[in-house]
Amino acid sequence: MKKIFVTILAIAALASCSSPYYPEYRPVVSLGAETSSLVVENTEDICRLAIIANVEYEATIISGSEWLSFVDTEGVVRVGNGNEAVQFKHLQNNNNKRVACLVLAAHSRRDTIKIKQKGRFEDYLDIHDDDKNLFSMEEGTRIPVSYEGGEVSFRLRTSCMDHELIGWSSDKSILNGFKFENGVCYFSVTQNDEMQPRIVSFQIYYIDGWGDKRILELSIRQEYHQTNEGGNEGGNSGNVGGDTGDDEDEDDDI
Repeated sequence: MKKIFVTILAIAALASCSSPYYPEYRPVVSLGAETSSLVVENTEDICRLAIIANVEYEATIISGSEWLSFVDTEGVVRVGNGNEAVQFKHLQNNNNKRVACLVLAAHSRRDTIKIKQKGRFEDYLDIHDDDKNLFSMEEGTRIPVSYEGGEVSFRLRTSCMDHELIGWSSDKSILNGFKFENGVCYFSVTQNDEMQPRIVSFQIYYIDGWGDKRILELSIRQEYHQTNEGGNEGGNSGNVGGDTGDDEDEDDDI
């Protein structure tokens, strides 16, 4: 009788586990890669990315498929299962840096990996050597401007195109109107009506192929209009002294 009772209890316990009040156990989904950013050379080659997963997943190249592809699968979608090393083929890059995005997806889990390819040329942004003399020797990045203001220009040495360059000013009421033509930076400075010099910082920057910001930090120092008030006052005092001398001469004549 005891054996029958124990058996009934065991059956009841199993039934309760499958009831709506005790949902079926599901393992936690694990999905990702050994790194969130993989850097490859600019030459044509094969690269590998270790995937860490405990389920079946889809890997999709959502951007950069014109130069990056799966080795063992045609198209931009590849189905994988569990831990494995996925191979990619990347074409040669004869231009600047570029990046492709890979998305891993399984159930509600998603992970994004960037595959960054080096460019043939290094990114750079600087003042052209022939125009560095326009900037003060003390600061090296500060350009003097007269109190009248006006248009200021200087040449740049950069690996990007004119339309990719952006100008930013800490005070747009003083320094604004950035434009870039044939590697030359132009901007306008308003007249300084204050009674002291003023300094305004500005940036020239662009976003490179990996999404990083390349910045050139610069500034202007604008002079102010210095009047000769002190000199005029001195001249008036001299005139007053001259008048006194004339009066003394008149007394002598008398």
